[in-house]
Amino acid sequence: MHTVFIVDDDQEMARAVRMLFKLLDFEATIFPNARDFARHLLAAATLPDLLMLDLNIPQVSGLDVLEWLRKTERFKAVPVIVLSSETYPRLVDHVTKAGADAYLFKPVTLEELEKTVKKVLAQVS
Repeated sequence: MHTVFIVDDDQEMARAVRMLFKLLDFEATIFPNARDFARHLLAAATLPDLLMLDLNIPQVSGLDVLEWLRKTERFKAVPVIVLSSETYPRLVDHVTKAGADAYLFKPVTLEELEKTVKKVLAQVS
């Protein structure tokens, strides 16, 4: 079974995304903010197969988290899908250039998520 960490402060959205991942045979863990996520990730013996990251989270932006992941040797290979309500083309381009493997818009459907997850995981295999 694959694992995914979901970083999103919107509890309803995070639970909905976790349910979608369960349908795709993923074990999902939710983190409501960057601090809890970073603390867990730094202490983790094994890394998740995938990270689902919202851009608008408390304390530190999702973009800052993404940039930190890509600069940290241990975490830079973890595939990251950004899931956000932000639809500005320049922002999407900036996030992709910062190292996101994919960018999805909220709300996401099971079909969109499945297609994107398969594509992202195929790229890192």
